[in-house]
Amino acid sequence: MSLVGRAIAQVISNSDSSININISTSTGSSENVRSLMEGEVDLALVSGDIALAAVNAEDEFSEEPSKELRAIAAVYSSVSGWLAPSSLGLSYVHDLKGKRLGIGPRDSTTELSARVALETMGIYDTNTMLKSCGLGSGAQEIRNQSLDAVHAFAGLPVQGLYELAEAVPCTVLKYTEEELASILAENPFYYPEIIPAGSYRGQTEAVETFGIKCLLCVSAEMDDELVYELTDILYQGIPELKEMHGALSPIGESSFLCSGLPIRLHPGAERFYREQHLLPE
Repeated sequence: MSLVGRAIAQVISNSDSSININISTSTGSSENVRSLMEGEVDLALVSGDIALAAVNAEDEFSEEPSKELRAIAAVYSSVSGWLAPSSLGLSYVHDLKGKRLGIGPRDSTTELSARVALETMGIYDTNTMLKSCGLGSGAQEIRNQSLDAVHAFAGLPVQGLYELAEAVPCTVLKYTEEELASILAENPFYYPEIIPAGSYRGQTEAVETFGIKCLLCVSAEMDDELVYELTDILYQGIPELKEMHGALSPIGESSFLCSGLPIRLHPGAERFYREQHLLPE
């Protein structure tokens, strides 16, 4: 997130020098929500699942709800993707039952999304080896034949998966229509996504999957006019942002910024999008 944050900060600063942007790093979305709600920061990048949990007082936010959390825009997405060596002859994610899987770093959104998907298909620690590991080490274990598949949850194409497919003939595993529908129905912070054909070496067809939007968030208390200006700057800066960081390319798609978000838009941002006819009147 830090590189994305720097790109957004640069676009804002270049557009309006009166807006001072200081970048701070964090341990992730949960800390960003808390820092925003405590007034320590004014803008924060928050993954959609964490944002929804915060406003609904769920999970780690059950005793400290953040009902005043609002979105300015979705700025990029993380997409679920599974790669397995083609030599194994696997086609679907449900074929992974009983295999050895690298699902992502422990307690990460990568691991969470992998477990959510696998559990939909009846795949658990009790019947399959689910190893918490980073993509780099997981890809190396694929090469060493000590893992059968690896999962990533990031912007497309995922560099680690791309490098793996270049080194080892791999298959991008698919979900069935019913499996994907179940994942989306039970997890409102996910939305339908596609891994385009050719994203990875040997991938000849598009693969339907799911993703999650990462949101640029503010407090509901932020001034409407300031949020309107920030939203305008972000919208006008789309071409520059896409060039600065590949993960930001989805913001160029129609209404990606403001549609299908898991939490409410700030009124200032909502007014801007309505004026641009990106939201219904």
